[in-house]
Amino acid sequence: MKKILFIAIVFCLSIVSFYIIKNVKTNGIKIGKTIYVEKNAAYLESRFRWILNRLKDPETGKIPEGIRRKELEFAKTLPNDSEKGLKSSGTWVNRGPFNVGGRTRAMALDVENENTILAGGVSGGMWRSTNSGQTWAKVTGDEQLHSVTCITQDTRAGKTNNWYYGTGEIYGNSAGESFTAFYFGDGIYKSSDNGMSWSPIEATLSNTPQIGTDFDLTWNIAINNAVDTADIIYAALKGKITRSTDGGETWTQVLGGGAVQSYFTDVKITSDGVVYAALSDEGDKKGIWRSANGIDWTNIMPSSFCSTYDRIVIGLNPSNENELYFFAVTPSCGQASYTFSNEYEYASLWKYTYETGDGAGTNGTWVNLTSNLPNNLESNFDNLNCQGSYNMVVSVQPGNNDVVILGGTNLYRSTDGFTSQNNTKQIGGYKPGTNFPDFKIYENHHPDQHVLAFLPSNSNVLFSATDGGVFKTSDCLAENVVWESLNQGYLTTQVYALSIDENNENDVIIAGFQDNGNFYVNSSDPTSSWVMPLNGDGSFSAISSDGGTYYMSIQNGKIFKMTLDNGGLPTAFARIDPIGGESYQFINPFVIDPNNDNVMYVSAGSKIWRNDSLTYIPLAGNYDSISTGWFKMGVVGNYNSTEISALAVSKNPANKLFYGTIARKVFRVDSANTGDPIHTRINDSIIFPNSNVSCIAVDPRDADKIMITYSNYNTYSLFYTENGGKWWNKVGGNLEYNIYGTGNGPSCRWASIIPVGDSTIYYVATSTGLYYTYHIQADSTEWTNVSSIGNVVTEMIKFRESDGLVVVGTHGGGIYSTKLSDNAINNQVSDNQYVNLFPNPANGVINLEFNATETPEKVLILDINGKVIKSILHISKIQKIDLMNIPQGVYFCISQFKTHKEINKFVILK
Repeated sequence: MKKILFIAIVFCLSIVSFYIIKNVKTNGIKIGKTIYVEKNAAYLESRFRWILNRLKDPETGKIPEGIRRKELEFAKTLPNDSEKGLKSSGTWVNRGPFNVGGRTRAMALDVENENTILAGGVSGGMWRSTNSGQTWAKVTGDEQLHSVTCITQDTRAGKTNNWYYGTGEIYGNSAGESFTAFYFGDGIYKSSDNGMSWSPIEATLSNTPQIGTDFDLTWNIAINNAVDTADIIYAALKGKITRSTDGGETWTQVLGGGAVQSYFTDVKITSDGVVYAALSDEGDKKGIWRSANGIDWTNIMPSSFCSTYDRIVIGLNPSNENELYFFAVTPSCGQASYTFSNEYEYASLWKYTYETGDGAGTNGTWVNLTSNLPNNLESNFDNLNCQGSYNMVVSVQPGNNDVVILGGTNLYRSTDGFTSQNNTKQIGGYKPGTNFPDFKIYENHHPDQHVLAFLPSNSNVLFSATDGGVFKTSDCLAENVVWESLNQGYLTTQVYALSIDENNENDVIIAGFQDNGNFYVNSSDPTSSWVMPLNGDGSFSAISSDGGTYYMSIQNGKIFKMTLDNGGLPTAFARIDPIGGESYQFINPFVIDPNNDNVMYVSAGSKIWRNDSLTYIPLAGNYDSISTGWFKMGVVGNYNSTEISALAVSKNPANKLFYGTIARKVFRVDSANTGDPIHTRINDSIIFPNSNVSCIAVDPRDADKIMITYSNYNTYSLFYTENGGKWWNKVGGNLEYNIYGTGNGPSCRWASIIPVGDSTIYYVATSTGLYYTYHIQADSTEWTNVSSIGNVVTEMIKFRESDGLVVVGTHGGGIYSTKLSDNAINNQVSDNQYVNLFPNPANGVINLEFNATETPEKVLILDINGKVIKSILHISKIQKIDLMNIPQGVYFCISQFKTHKEINKFVILK
């Protein structure tokens, strides 16, 4: 239970490290710059609630267990543009950020070729480099799960092409234990071609008879390289250690489990096959364990070890494998360290030396090194900070028993094995000595340490995986360690929000990233370097109509107005959110009136603030809220009393403000730019449990045409009106698992209605990728996936009418863009509808009318679980299919043409 409570409170401390200044360098030029720092930990609750409100099942208040796997399986049944031989007009290009890495928990060097590196983003997939990180190629397939949390290689002769990686981040993701949508894993993946392609191991997938959902959350994987006659693998899962002797085809629990299970686990194996494991204190099998055969275990934890311990990570000395270091978070026990979050955190470090026998008691020697952990240093940022077990690593340099490198938010090097504090130096993470109010990080490095790897041919060369990607130093023993970023083309950043210049045809994009600030680029070159004008958890942004003023925000509603130089760095700024604003969402919406640069609307809890003097606010360099131009719109008419989650302003006609809440309601405010007008609810006809309105998309040509998205699982996601909300149609179509919206359909985050000439294209950003349609046909609307983006979570869409630019932000794969073409759209509209299925719903029979020049080779009817119910050959131009003996439910009709397939969803009602 206590670990679940940690998720709501302690975990989010892992993100505090990002509310500091970064120094990102490109070609030796500093491109990051401090303009705001937050140290108030009150945002933690806000982040927790924001994620939960967006994704929870409204009926249960929880995110459905295993929903990531289920929604990806469902997504496989949906059409994509490559299958249809179509493109959603234009070519999608990944725009980066090319020079910014995302959160990385998995990294390893190839023992056969040390120039080959494999690294995995928490939600960005597996990446491979063959030139020591100078360039990268993604080796996770577009339709595969993009979660990677640990990796290992089989180093036995003749077996080195075999790699394994685990999925599912248990502690520290945007979801945590209670919110499993973003990074909940699904099994262990294996590569047999040296990491160039990957497939899931069948026995580790969810809902198989062997292991249930155990492998959805994997801490670590280790291989026994001492045995040639069997492929022995160990996996440290939430609650247990499991073992396979056949390369993962079958598994046996060998430690842990039981009625009460440990939350944190770790496993390491020596070169002669001795296994060490650590399990946190709430489990029945808690402690530090040793096994000579991986089956029979002995608890070797010393009696003087702290009685309360959370995560324990193991560091094996490669030069003397009888020596191991155990680095632990030990609440209220061990070394106290006062951190930048103004709280004490406790940790312990022990060195163990195996002597003889089972290694327990006098058969092993323990040395308590806890008092030598870094604390009471120049700055609270310098002190050891594991952030509630989020970031922890300990490693011994090969060939040098005295050099131990240990990581929390920072990276520390001890040259006497932490036998004293005298020979310890901070070599990464935050800049040594940094402090409020102007934080810095270590040059070309990043806080929050997860993995270390030494170059086999020269152990002074050290690779580091952090929440900012992958880094390398050529001399980890130098007096002043110098790092090199290896993030060029390692496209794993996690977008929350983005903006473009919607009025001027240029290449400017601003994107707010999880834990990585707001970044700017003004180039169409995908390899261009992005710069960071504003740090924090990047949030909503906007650009003035003349392109000269920029508005950027970070977590909890803090908004800045600024000007930028030609390189994207601030020349002047002011914080402008209103004095008195409160109860902001973690990623809080604001919007600028598209017809009037002076007017901004900002939500604050259940209230809306309006500023009608934006251009007159001076860039005074202030870090505090202001009153200039702000007016809190009052409680008038059918007003809202729940938190506001989405905002939109009409373009034609002007001055209509729309807003949605976390409790399904949508309101319109006419003449919103002046006075204190009435708020009118416009979606009374939509009645279902309280769901989060994640986006309100207004047609820029006609404000009566509106699409709204609900982001929760197990609720209907998409509604559309053409009369200002008098009547709403369900338009989720094939994106919904069933006609009620329950089941395994994706979470819909954003929608856009984009005019292209005389036509319209509709886009929806979802948790299984980006989808589009040219035809809104109520609940028969067919949405098609953009295959070049794949199934990665997409968060936001922005477009520019004048040149057809569309930009999409993903949570794990960076940013994509395309240019829409009027001719291409018209071609798609005329050719897209190959199959017309009617009636729908059906009762006993359906008719298929084929509009293409050819008829399909075969038609399959599948049930909701993908089972083939009926197969029809020799298809006529109008094909009648008898379904009298098929029960009521949701079904898929797949028409297989020579070059593509069409998928129609239909319902049988009896």
